[in-house]
Amino acid sequence: MKVLLACAMVLLAVSGCMNIQARVGRRPDTTVLDRTLRIGESTNSDVMATLGEPYGKGKEMFPIEDKPRLMWTYYYEEGDMNDDRRIFLFVFFDQDRYDGYMWFSSLH
Repeated sequence: MKVLLACAMVLLAVSGCMNIQARVGRRPDTTVLDRTLRIGESTNSDVMATLGEPYGKGKEMFPIEDKPRLMWTYYYEEGDMNDDRRIFLFVFFDQDRYDGYMWFSSLH
């Protein structure tokens, strides 16, 4: 038991000195959205070709909408133990046609 406790203490001490960096997802290029996709014209396949496979798929309904829309989510995160930043990109569809996007980013 003493050896196990000593090993745990050493691991905690060593991990406190390390700077672990992480990257999750693929950083979406939001600049291509306006250049390649057209609201009401582009299809799901066009969005897939432009941005790749989404992180998630679902539905959304803003209070100003009269019906739910299909939504694809793209997510990217990078950081370390001291600072972590993210991008959330939400792509909307009206039936099977591209209907715009919204994104948030804390990355520079």
